[in-house]
Amino acid sequence: MATISRTGTDFEAASLAHPDIRFGKVDTEAEQGLARSAQISSIPTLMAFRDGILLYREAGALPAPALEELITAIRALDMDDVRSKVAAEQVPA
Repeated sequence: MATISRTGTDFEAASLAHPDIRFGKVDTEAEQGLARSAQISSIPTLMAFRDGILLYREAGALPAPALEELITAIRALDMDDVRSKVAAEQVPA
């Protein structure tokens, strides 16, 4: 139980530290369709999007320092480069 509590606290602290980022939680019991479409099979599952592109998805909790590193890395991405790579992956072979 301590891990879940700490994880929630770390998540909430990150959301307060980064008001320009939208943080959210999904009640997978109440929102089973959303959980299914997001392919959430473990709780917690952390997903990070930027400009509508899924950039990170992992089951399990991240401690506060790792969550901050993830946020920093996502902020540093060249999204034009990311969009180009996504577009290249969608081109049929």
